[in-house]
Amino acid sequence: MYETPDISPDRKNVNREVLAGLPKVLLHDHLTGEPAQTPDTLTAQVRGQLTELAADNVVYVELRISPELHTEGGLTLQEVVDCAVAGLDVPRIDARLILTAQRGRLIPEIAELAVRNHGRQVVGFDVAGPEEHSLEEHADAFRQLREAYIPFTLHAGLDGGIDAIAEAVQLGAVRLGHPVGLIDDFHIDTEGFEGVLPGKVSGWVRDRHITVDFSPTLEVDLEAAEEIGDHPLTLLQQLGFTCTVSTGNREIAGSLTEQFVVLAETFGYGLEEFFDLTVNAVRAAFISEVERQDLLERIILPSYEAQDVVEGLDQVETDEEE
Repeated sequence: MYETPDISPDRKNVNREVLAGLPKVLLHDHLTGEPAQTPDTLTAQVRGQLTELAADNVVYVELRISPELHTEGGLTLQEVVDCAVAGLDVPRIDARLILTAQRGRLIPEIAELAVRNHGRQVVGFDVAGPEEHSLEEHADAFRQLREAYIPFTLHAGLDGGIDAIAEAVQLGAVRLGHPVGLIDDFHIDTEGFEGVLPGKVSGWVRDRHITVDFSPTLEVDLEAAEEIGDHPLTLLQQLGFTCTVSTGNREIAGSLTEQFVVLAETFGYGLEEFFDLTVNAVRAAFISEVERQDLLERIILPSYEAQDVVEGLDQVETDEEE
């Protein structure tokens, strides 16, 4: 855990230039564009997207790729992974891959692919797609991932509500993508005057520090929230949930800087809030604790110090949760 640093009060309001210059950690970004049909095209596509992210000062990213989408030109699933790995060599950004399966299609095959390739470049597994397709029939695939100590994140709670989140948690997901449905599990304490309280599932997510990863503008576009001001991010933060912010799909949501600008303009977020979101993302990254510490101490903290707006950063503690 860490102690939130003291932020200079005169820098509560931050502009786009300041936000663009901050180092960013991006846990949820899908490879965009048309599916590639040749090895060189796929490698170039990955390299091009990472170059754009580096230009936005994303210093660490877990890029999600759906291998099945790139096999129509004759590539095997393994060849897709190999071509994507070849495109990770972009300066100024530490890029890893998460292999994504679509609900209802090839989940066991992509999970096995993740097991075979897990290492420095391929760091995890993901399932995306409409949540009316239950994942229960693929319990063996998730057991295989757990037995191989491979972390996975699931899209859950965007359109499937709290039931999809409960299923994801029970399967062993350590991060949740777009879990707007958490608020379906809240209730009002009418006797103890404690206000809004989480229910059994949402309380488990909060109390076990399962990361809830949002892309507010994307979730509004997908009608999971009516408008940015209605998004549950700030409520969840106030209730103690471990929140991060990502792009999800940059073709819709825009860059991570643009996500930050929206939060600053809508909710008045300043450097303290963005520091907190960034450290949460570092903590939730599918890398070792040594790598997390290095990312935080070598890049994140010095950059905030250079802004000359943070006081007492030497008091930041980066010990794991007690």
